[in-house]
Amino acid sequence: MIFHVAAHITILLIVAFFILFAASRADGFVKLLGTILGWWLVLVAVVIVAGCITAPMFGGKPFGMDMHAMHGGWMHHDGMHHDGMQSDDQPAPPATPAPAPAKPSGH
Repeated sequence: MIFHVAAHITILLIVAFFILFAASRADGFVKLLGTILGWWLVLVAVVIVAGCITAPMFGGKPFGMDMHAMHGGWMHHDGMHHDGMQSDDQPAPPATPAPAPAKPSGH
């Protein structure tokens, strides 16, 4: 797990370095946009590292947030799991019979 996070942080920082380097050589709006994007990636990397550091303090929850509660709350998708199974707290939808095939008219 730590290697996986470290690899992602390293990639984010390398991309941020190249964006900031290119922004330093640019002019006008491109320089502004590159600078903002580069520093944004550095900030994202720092937040990820901070979340990994604080997770052991909160019982494995980054910043003390309960991710399972988030999935049961506003991020929950109509009682369906990612594998298509119904959740335990939602009743199964009623079975609807298949429509009868249309009979051809004999004109």
